[in-house]
Amino acid sequence: MELELAKYHGREQSYIKHLFLKEYLKLAAFKILQGRSKTFNFVDAFAGPWNVSDKSDFSDTSFHQALDTLETVRSSLGRGGIAGLKINYCFCEKNTEAFKELRNFADEHKKFGIHVFNGKFECHLDEISEICRNGFTFTFIDPTGWKIDSTPIFEFLKNQGGEFLLNFMAEHINRHAGYSKVSASFGRFLANPNWKADFDSLPPKWSNEVKVLTLLKKNMKSNGIAEYLPDFPIGKPNENRLKMRLILGTNSPIGLEVFRNVQKNIERKEIQMRNERTQISSNQPSLFSDDQITKLEQETIGVGCLSYQKLAKKRIVELLNQQQSMAFDELAIDVLENVPITKTQIKNLANRLKTQNLICFELPPRKRVPQEETIIKLVQ
Repeated sequence: MELELAKYHGREQSYIKHLFLKEYLKLAAFKILQGRSKTFNFVDAFAGPWNVSDKSDFSDTSFHQALDTLETVRSSLGRGGIAGLKINYCFCEKNTEAFKELRNFADEHKKFGIHVFNGKFECHLDEISEICRNGFTFTFIDPTGWKIDSTPIFEFLKNQGGEFLLNFMAEHINRHAGYSKVSASFGRFLANPNWKADFDSLPPKWSNEVKVLTLLKKNMKSNGIAEYLPDFPIGKPNENRLKMRLILGTNSPIGLEVFRNVQKNIERKEIQMRNERTQISSNQPSLFSDDQITKLEQETIGVGCLSYQKLAKKRIVELLNQQQSMAFDELAIDVLENVPITKTQIKNLANRLKTQNLICFELPPRKRVPQEETIIKLVQ
């Protein structure tokens, strides 16, 4: 971990972002290429390279991480007897100097299906759509801020019908959303020129970034680009401050479930990295092992912690008050999207709520937790 992390000195949040991208992309590609399609398209909308340490092979960039991950998946499946798999790569970068480096990378890796585009992502959507006309498309959208035109991008994502991962730059957005001078650019980002009225109508106690995030997700859903939009907050490792959020757009309940599992795994590494840095800076030995400290902190503030279980409980009660009864799978999908908690943790929570005589359900013989079709009701 330390050797790889050394490449990300000063931008450790990008290390966590790339870890998440790799792990989710690997699981998605394995599933898609073994069943749904033999073609997998990966689109990097803001590829860079920017501020990299590895100038020789750009191993600390999103496009290299994706290439390495997907080719590993293809090789693994090939060894398992699945032949004829195709992976297309579309990398877009508007900065001229960065694009030259991106082009050189593509030229040095000609054996892969790499297509590079110089200019704004929004200006190359038709060309990219043609390349991605077959198979499953995963789009990674990682701008340095919010100055993008979302309307054509939303249309592209809707037409692709695949999945996307958007890096929502929470820190920058939180700082600038209240400035009138940037109102037009936020309107383009949210695909709503009249966004400010909706923004001002949201609860005053909410932060700027939560308000913008809420509006963005609402507009994404109204434009039909994704049914589920969970997000994963990533902080600055040496400061108690939110840096970014990774938003997954998916129409698959399985994608939603995988997202939360990956979030839990990567969150553990983020906590471990932060604690290691704290110990180094304080030069104080700890009475507990790194694993013990990480486990305790994740149980306190991480995925499925007590506060999130309380939010999940509240959500379950609200849903059952609205619908009287629901299949567990339908209930779990809603909770998974809105609360950082895994499906296994929701099953265990349901058992506790049943013990507390808050909800009721019947289990099949020899089953200890709710099944997908288990009907959940409030106790009257």
